Amino acid sequence: MGHKNFEGGVAKTAGRQQSRLRVVSLLMASTVLGFVFTGTTTFAQAQQNAALVADHAVKFSIPAQPLSSAINAFIRQTGWQISYSSALVNGKTSTAVAGSYTPSQALQQLVAGTGVSIRLSGANSAALIVGDSAATGPVDASGSILLDPITIVGKTGRIATLGVLADEDANYRNAGSSAFLSEQKVQRFRGSSVGDFIKGTPGVLTGDNRNSGAVDVNVRGMQGFGRVPVVVDGTTQQNTVYRGYSGVASRNYVDPDMIGGVVIEKGPSASVYGVGATGGLVRMETINADDIIKGDKNWGIRVRGGLMSNTTTPPAVGTPGGYPPLAKSRFITGCNYTPCAVDTIPDDLLSGSPYGLDRPAFLTPTTGNGSVAIAGRNDMFEVVGAYARRKNGNYFAGTRGRTPVLKKSYDTIIRPGRSGTPDRITDYTVFSLNGLNRYRGGEEVLNTSQDNTSYMLKSKLELDGGHTFDMSYMRYHSMFGEMMPSVIIRFDGATQAPLSEVSVNTYRVGYKWNPEENDLIDLKANLWMTDTDTKIVTPYAFSFPFGGTLELPQAYWDIAKRYGFDVVNTSEIDTDWGEVGVSVGGSFVYETIEPPSGHVNIDSNGLLASRDGWRKEASAFTAVDWQPTDWLKFDGAIRYTWTQSYDNNTNYGSTLHNEEKNSGWAPMIGATIEPWDGIQFYTKYSEAIRSPSLFESTTGFSFNTNPLVGVRPEHSRNTEIGINVLQEDVLLGGDKVRFKASYFNNNVKDYLSRTNYPDVSVKNIDSALFRGYEASIGYDVGWGYFDIGGTVYDKTEFCAEELNLGVNCRSSGIQNGYAQLHLPPRKSASLTAGVRLMEEALEAGGRVTFVGDRGTMTSNDTGGYTTVVNWSKYTLLDLFASYKVNDSVNIDVAVDNVTDVYYMDALTLGLMPSPGRTFRVNMTAKF
Repeated sequence: MGHKNFEGGVAKTAGRQQSRLRVVSLLMASTVLGFVFTGTTTFAQAQQNAALVADHAVKFSIPAQPLSSAINAFIRQTGWQISYSSALVNGKTSTAVAGSYTPSQALQQLVAGTGVSIRLSGANSAALIVGDSAATGPVDASGSILLDPITIVGKTGRIATLGVLADEDANYRNAGSSAFLSEQKVQRFRGSSVGDFIKGTPGVLTGDNRNSGAVDVNVRGMQGFGRVPVVVDGTTQQNTVYRGYSGVASRNYVDPDMIGGVVIEKGPSASVYGVGATGGLVRMETINADDIIKGDKNWGIRVRGGLMSNTTTPPAVGTPGGYPPLAKSRFITGCNYTPCAVDTIPDDLLSGSPYGLDRPAFLTPTTGNGSVAIAGRNDMFEVVGAYARRKNGNYFAGTRGRTPVLKKSYDTIIRPGRSGTPDRITDYTVFSLNGLNRYRGGEEVLNTSQDNTSYMLKSKLELDGGHTFDMSYMRYHSMFGEMMPSVIIRFDGATQAPLSEVSVNTYRVGYKWNPEENDLIDLKANLWMTDTDTKIVTPYAFSFPFGGTLELPQAYWDIAKRYGFDVVNTSEIDTDWGEVGVSVGGSFVYETIEPPSGHVNIDSNGLLASRDGWRKEASAFTAVDWQPTDWLKFDGAIRYTWTQSYDNNTNYGSTLHNEEKNSGWAPMIGATIEPWDGIQFYTKYSEAIRSPSLFESTTGFSFNTNPLVGVRPEHSRNTEIGINVLQEDVLLGGDKVRFKASYFNNNVKDYLSRTNYPDVSVKNIDSALFRGYEASIGYDVGWGYFDIGGTVYDKTEFCAEELNLGVNCRSSGIQNGYAQLHLPPRKSASLTAGVRLMEEALEAGGRVTFVGDRGTMTSNDTGGYTTVVNWSKYTLLDLFASYKVNDSVNIDVAVDNVTDVYYMDALTLGLMPSPGRTFRVNMTAKF
């Protein structure tokens, strides 16, 4: 690590920091050369060996049985790698296979008559797909493609792309914890706000979900500034926005209508995208041709449209809402805020805003969305184009629960006179707000609207020899409501603000080389750029509670760009000592943030100064998994990361520019023991380092950097111990049982946060600790299923140096810090259950979600200064149904928050209740 300050410019540095950069460059260069050398020297031999395995006839004796059990028997006998969705094979019976066949012939015979087809993906690997589809990847129950670069491996349960998971079973056969969300799940729990589809995942939350148009993922208490990178098709674009006394929020803008699948890793990741992932990793893949084209056709169109209730068009800017912030305050009788001699009490303070109580009927559609996607393909080429539009108005809060009520009472204060003057007697009116919020039950929640438009164009070219080239462009544009939390809490209460605006342009070019008969080469490379234009228009104070005159707008506008490159090769090697998988790769990202062209970067009442600086980050890694026997597996990885950032602004009051240089190593190791088939015990120790983000190392709103004090990377040391159970044919033929229980301990040394000591800037605190337990259990019998999961934290702790106290440990936060904004509820759980009827054409079910509180966080708990919201615990019920009308048309219906609960989301930053009872209906048609 290193740190330098400069006057008026950048000084060239040499020595150790440049040597570290050369180390990364050499590692990445040698990686690429190694790929080429390995491929050219072993290709012929690997072709011969793989051909022998693929063509050799084997004697099979697999009786007719549930298809999932038959596939497992085939895997055990052949060692083949089979990728499939459990929903695809549930309730199906295999055909008996008896006699001598090549493995591919036996597999075809096994699935004959089941409606399932085979796609050979290698010399000894295949995917099960729907019908006669010529799909290029595994699919889920709805025919949606799973994550394209991911291959599930056969009897060992290993995964070729190390550290990445691909289906609902993967979490139950690997060391560590993860979650997989198919496109079907994403759309089923789409909800009213962008981040709703993540809700219900154990250990995973979305921060400030209602007061933005973005996703800010929290994994086991770690959130923001790149702690949980959100990677969309191999690209990232996280941006951080100012939230007044409520700190900041890190935002990732993505349209769920374009998502084809999501993988969430909990804890440090061994993948190429795991740089800085001290909390976890979220990887999303957008839709592709197999999500659109039916069967073996060479073209297709998918049209999707939907309606939603419980919303309304946003009112005029300046329209007030809820109650003014008068809780536990005293005001002299006669005026709203200013003492005067009038004797009347303003009745509007008791009733709240005259607006926002015209909630529409439950089934009245008030919001619409639609999308169209077109795809074409032949043996070599594939192209996809898509357009999506979603326009949601402000939603309405629920009515059941602790809704706020404003009450008034009277008091008298007697002040003794001086020097014989009479006593002064003053009558006061006391206003008290019962409840945590400002909004009334069933009221329109201002600044929660979204108007999103997305475009996407993707193409792919496949050539002989396993070479694949692909390109993509995606644009996301959103006009969304947003409110500074401080306004609701401290000033004139909730008021409709002008809509904020963000646009994200993403460009990517990719290359893959995966020769069918060479297990040593599975090369992937990406070159990408994201361009994010963020314009936040947030009023900060108003003249009167219901007057509508805006004052002191606290708006800002910045342009953030990222340029990235990554490369990784995965090899599978059979040795005399067992099977070995090796991934070697690296990445480089250059990012900038600056004010828009033509705008002077100044701090004024009209526009806050934008941050202005740049950051470089290079990383190289090696990951290995080794399975010496059928019952024992080891995983290991090591990553080196080098980072440099520079602040183009000077610190207020000085001519110094801040520059940060950091580097470090992060190892991982894990072991899995499988004493009985489908029952595993595992332990995993993993580290990750995260250098200061560009926001944390540049001067601007929220804090100033201190060029005289350098910072170190925060260093996560994560330990997880657990048990996996994945069994079939347990209670009934063809059923499946999944169970996982784990203990996690994430001890983060040198945790980075804004603090007050010795001044207000981002610094390393001594440590942060997140410790707890997580469990999930699922059962699927084909015609019905359920999944239960939950998380309990038994200790959270933040240890930081404080004035006159030395290093002081608190359970809830840091003085003037951001950590308390990310602290999750101590307990949370969810239950999802459903049935499949009418030969699985109809699926119906529901989800119950419980989210506990995190206790009352006072200034004594957090050290003060940062405003936090103490939400109450809540329980929600959601219902859903999906009906497949025919092979082309599917209708989905859902009711969110069935019991119309009045609640605030966990990790909300402002006093904004979440949506009340909402009806949604969508129709999808494929042609």
